[in-house]
Amino acid sequence: MYTKYFGFNEKPFTLTPNPRFIYLSKNHKESFAHLLYGINNHYGFIELIGEVGTGKTTVLRTLLSQLDDEQYRSALIFNPCLSGVELLRSINQEFGLSSKSEYANELLADLNKFLLDENSRGITVVLVIDEAQNLRPDVLEQLRLISNLETENDKLIQIILAGQPELEELLARPELRQLNQRIAVRYRLRSMSMNETRAYIRRRMEVAGETGGVSFSMYAIRWIYLYTRGVPRMINILCDRALLVAYGDEKRRISSGIVTRAIKEIINVPQRRNLKLVFSVTAAVIFIAVVSMTSSRWMPLKTATEPSPSSASTKSLQVAPSGPSTARKQVIPPDMVVLEKELLSMDLDSTHLRALNAILTRWNAPTVKILDGRLTIPEMASTLVSNRNLRLTAIKGTLRDVVKINTPFLFETNVAGIHGKYSLAITSIAAEVATVSPPLVGHSPIPIKDLERLGSGTCYVIWSNYLQIPDNISFGDRRYEIKALQQLLKYAGEYKGQIDGVYGSASLDAVRNFQKKNHIPVDNTVGSQTVAFLYSYDKSVSSPNLKAY
Repeated sequence: MYTKYFGFNEKPFTLTPNPRFIYLSKNHKESFAHLLYGINNHYGFIELIGEVGTGKTTVLRTLLSQLDDEQYRSALIFNPCLSGVELLRSINQEFGLSSKSEYANELLADLNKFLLDENSRGITVVLVIDEAQNLRPDVLEQLRLISNLETENDKLIQIILAGQPELEELLARPELRQLNQRIAVRYRLRSMSMNETRAYIRRRMEVAGETGGVSFSMYAIRWIYLYTRGVPRMINILCDRALLVAYGDEKRRISSGIVTRAIKEIINVPQRRNLKLVFSVTAAVIFIAVVSMTSSRWMPLKTATEPSPSSASTKSLQVAPSGPSTARKQVIPPDMVVLEKELLSMDLDSTHLRALNAILTRWNAPTVKILDGRLTIPEMASTLVSNRNLRLTAIKGTLRDVVKINTPFLFETNVAGIHGKYSLAITSIAAEVATVSPPLVGHSPIPIKDLERLGSGTCYVIWSNYLQIPDNISFGDRRYEIKALQQLLKYAGEYKGQIDGVYGSASLDAVRNFQKKNHIPVDNTVGSQTVAFLYSYDKSVSSPNLKAY
């Protein structure tokens, strides 16, 4: 109904588990890793738990679609409300066996022969049972008997039990303890974060062929997250209804008001409860406003009316005019020798910990509470940042070049301790003065010219690849993420071609020109440094910037 109006090729928010639309959040990636680990190491039983709508079925179907037919034979049972014999017969049929016996021992014999044949050919057999919480205890016991089919060295079949949290309670029963003890790999699939919810919505719209005909405001995304709690199925239902409401109103921007109306339609609120709903929605919007004032991590979808803290105009060092407090405070330039002595008197690991946490705080990311071993930069810092869904990228160049990215960064000094050079966090800049963490000799604000004398020529930018643009793109590649790259290049004034997702001559030339202008090593790929620079041109971004706060 609304697909042509908004410029989609198909509906972006369907409830069917289509692997083409899959968005791999951190939890989804970890679940994939656990499943593949259990399968490839032949652990026998693997458990995947997730609440309703968190994407278990989509993950399973995508997993099966990626198993090579030459190395794996797989079967999916999605109707487990069967007796033991019926389940065995269904399993045999899924594997292409023609056995129709009414007796479990005969069905097991046929299955065992099949598994031995596949094992002799080096084939891994995988059985996936979805909605396994609906299995009866006697049927689960039948699965345990299937797992007994093994050679002296190996399990003949890998069984994935996927289900809702009730599956854990079922397996915890005393009569199923033998089966429960055999499950060597377990994973619980959780809902998405707010940032992942935003990326999920963008991903589905791009796969559906989005061409800019519709956008979600920052408050709409946050309202969607608060209502759905990051559950993919609920996000699909709410976004689909919001698009329908916007279509009826001939709107092309999804606001929080449209989302509110969509929620009211979904829950079918009677007229007499409208006042209560309005009160609840008003309270929620106030809460969202408060969160938005204190959180700089959120990155909304494209919108032309919301202010941008980072844009193409961020070319000068003075990112933001100094406020009244900055104007009144006189910054006394520190002596360089004193600064170096101060650094050498500080513990290197503690200094790096404070610097890293200062930037993680700006991202509203969990800080590092306990330091286990050396906090080396970039090695250990890169791992810690990656665990928080962020990136750490080394930038070679002048301090003023790095400031153009308009993102808090780690500034490597030329002062070396016992096991590495000291790095400080640059969290904001105003009027040629940078805020440094940890402060040195009582100087948190330090003039840029003094920092340049203290620098080694390397900085480490911490950023979010929220558009999931790959680092290594080859000429001729065709990917959905390349559309986002082309859009950023267009924001930067380098790309004039069509947003088609093809890395052709126009895209390659735009990347090379952008790299030359920003003193980035020029090559035929994109690279993380180029992507990090390009994000400063996205006017819809509300990520941490170098504006004094």
